[in-house]
Amino acid sequence: MEGRNTQIVYFGPQHPGVPGNIAFKLWLDGDRVVKAEVIPGFLHRGFEKMMENRTWEMNVTLSYRFCVEDPDHLEIAYAMAVEDIVNANIPENAKWIRMIQAEMGRIASHLFWSHFIGGSIGLRTPAYWAVTAREEILKWFGRIAGHRVYHNLSVPGGIRYKLPADFKEHTLKVLDFVEEKARDVEEALLKNSVFKARTRNLGKLTSEEALMLGVTGPVLRATGYKYDLRVNAPYLNYDKVKFEVPTGSIGDAYDRSVVRFKEIYQSISIIRQALEEVKLDEPLRIKIGLTIPPGEGVARVESARGEYVIHIISQGGRKPYRVRLRSMSMPLLTTVVDYILSKEEITIADFPVLLASLDPCPPDLDR
Repeated sequence: MEGRNTQIVYFGPQHPGVPGNIAFKLWLDGDRVVKAEVIPGFLHRGFEKMMENRTWEMNVTLSYRFCVEDPDHLEIAYAMAVEDIVNANIPENAKWIRMIQAEMGRIASHLFWSHFIGGSIGLRTPAYWAVTAREEILKWFGRIAGHRVYHNLSVPGGIRYKLPADFKEHTLKVLDFVEEKARDVEEALLKNSVFKARTRNLGKLTSEEALMLGVTGPVLRATGYKYDLRVNAPYLNYDKVKFEVPTGSIGDAYDRSVVRFKEIYQSISIIRQALEEVKLDEPLRIKIGLTIPPGEGVARVESARGEYVIHIISQGGRKPYRVRLRSMSMPLLTTVVDYILSKEEITIADFPVLLASLDPCPPDLDR
């Protein structure tokens, strides 16, 4: 930035254009953002170290709290990692229900994202429609788990709660409503001339660049790179259902938007297939003791923002020895933003749209 007459401004954490509890120090050359320094720490609670000082069952309630927008994949991954340590094979019924939980969480996360990006561009009406559809999913979770946002549904050994007798019928009804509203939101956003003008050719990445920057999930797939753990390294029963992995071609903010809407419909298809396999009268859980033997457990899942990994080391006893979590959002808020600013002219007005298109979860940095 030598020779430039730059101005420094602080963006967030209270600014409505910031995607959550995070801030940026921005260097402006006129209205162009030439550099951004991320300022995390507003939610830092040290989850990894906290989990090492709490029992295995207490850690279920910690495992998902560093991403409020997509907690279910984190909860499922923790349960899978503990099961990996003890070499447990959970009931097939539990695997299907975990898939339903995961895909419901993915849909809710993507709907919440469409609310954020719509608001960043000023298209508030479809953003409110998205929140309406997400609300029905939260009600669905509240009905089967007793909790709207954090669910405690998947625990080491399987599924914690017995499902309602009308679980299948009610779930299908919710899916029908959500799909209809999602298509309304998609129509109002993706075909809107203002949305197109604000997102096309913004924040472009090639597949090679995305991989170099450590990107996974929808942002990577928007570049045309078809990588999804549910297909490339199947877990649960994802290898027993049929679905497509949506990709883009240009890798800009518009492609990222298209991919997420397509993923909503693929998730709905996965849930409908899984519902056919759920048997309400069969076991949901096996017993895993309060004391875990020595060993290591690793779980990888395809979260709404990309590949999430949890690695747990046990030395035997009531608590884990070491817990390590792989952040989905760290590259999105650091290397990706820096790289795009270095090669592309991003104005202060476009900066919130760029952030929303990446869909980071800032508390994920403060784990």
